[in-house]
Amino acid sequence: MASIREFDDRLWHNWHLTERDVPIAARFELHRKASASLAEMRAGAAAVQGLIARAFAERRRLRAHGATWSFSPAASIPGGWPLGTGYANQLFPLPETHVPAGFVGDRTGLVLCQTGISVAELNMYLEPRGRSLSTSGASNGQTFVGAMSTGTHGSSIDHPGIQGQVRAIQLIPAPDRNLWIEPASNRVTDGRLAAELGAEVVVSDALFNAALVSLGALGVIHAVLIESVPRYLLETHRQRVPLTPALRAAMMGGDYGAADLPGAAGRRPYFFQSVVNDHIEKDWAYVTAGYRRDWDAAHVLDYALQSKRAAGYNLAVVVANLLAAAPGLTPAITKAVLADQLAPIDGRVLSWGQSFNFSTPRAGTAGSSVAVPAAQVHDVLAIFQAALKKVGQAPAVFACRYAVRSPGHLAFIRAPFSAIVDIDGIDTPRTREVMARAVAGLRAAGIRHAEHWGKLNQYSAASVRDCFGDDLERWLAVRADLLDREGEYVFGSPWLDRLGLTSPNF
Repeated sequence: MASIREFDDRLWHNWHLTERDVPIAARFELHRKASASLAEMRAGAAAVQGLIARAFAERRRLRAHGATWSFSPAASIPGGWPLGTGYANQLFPLPETHVPAGFVGDRTGLVLCQTGISVAELNMYLEPRGRSLSTSGASNGQTFVGAMSTGTHGSSIDHPGIQGQVRAIQLIPAPDRNLWIEPASNRVTDGRLAAELGAEVVVSDALFNAALVSLGALGVIHAVLIESVPRYLLETHRQRVPLTPALRAAMMGGDYGAADLPGAAGRRPYFFQSVVNDHIEKDWAYVTAGYRRDWDAAHVLDYALQSKRAAGYNLAVVVANLLAAAPGLTPAITKAVLADQLAPIDGRVLSWGQSFNFSTPRAGTAGSSVAVPAAQVHDVLAIFQAALKKVGQAPAVFACRYAVRSPGHLAFIRAPFSAIVDIDGIDTPRTREVMARAVAGLRAAGIRHAEHWGKLNQYSAASVRDCFGDDLERWLAVRADLLDREGEYVFGSPWLDRLGLTSPNF
């Protein structure tokens, strides 16, 4: 039977160690039996309700988390109870007979995913069965629900963020409530699945859009129903190329054909990334382009998962300490890392799940992302370069990926076609200063943007309001209607309090 296990831990850290030595009152994990069943899912929801009841009674803040891959404090709950969900990872296909006739979508590819399922596990379930995700983040070690809840942006240029694949959400906001939430604009089930999960059906566009990117502040998400697509292959090319006017135009969402992208042969890319760093190699770019291809029955699926703590896990910490002692080494080391990590690729053909396989996170690394209208990507890069020049030598690089406007009131991809500009590097004070100055520069220039919730960000209550406007008001109104006084406190956190999304008052 599903159960909650309690551990007498008093300190907590996230996977990348950007949040470390966080004082906690205890640590919990949600576990399931080895055998999978909807009855076990129902028992899992009941176990979560029991822990929520205890949190309400003891006035203890509770925060569910997946793989703790967020660089930000999104999963951190100082003084509270972190609830690890990674062992609750059941998957079930939804029978087509359970889907109403009016559903707009692919009724053959709907899958129920329990809260702890990782993107890697989901890929390995879907692809042998002839299905695939349409997009995902670059690292498959994240849990799908964790990535969804922080608005992870995905990596397919004509698709929204990862939450764009979600069609229904099982949310537990109180000890006596177990909700199955579907959008009124596109009902996806006939109610039988919710009944088997012991959940109350709630049909609401407002609640669904609030729950898609909820940051754990609406309750514990116990499951999601996702819509997969027929499986496909990705042909990937990567080259170091001159930063020509045509490539600059493509980076703004212009003519991809004129840019002569690696491997293009007249094709529109499915995936497009450019890494442009004037401080390392002015007027050059590392360009990765992936092209969607029909599935080949002869293709072999081999995911070759690596250990979560493979050799070299702490290498970045060693390098960070080295750079702190000898910052003059920064340009040489950063250039060497780029050359190694962005080595040429010539037509590699893999499934989507193989293309973005499990990658080992590195302690001592840090990342931030902003989403901006793609037409302004070069203005943004110029501001980022100016920030780095102002700070001086820092082990950081800039990269651009692309996605379309994403569903969810608090989704950070807000422009119809967006560039997601990353600052990635080793976690040093200089790197963090570059990140802070970069966002300050965007604000000073009046460039419309929002920051990735799961990465290091510069959000304040005022900037959150500026970024999300009326959508923030809609999200706050939903939360006020959904939660009682106990829930409003328990599902908050100091970070969310500071951003004006929750309140520390009980």
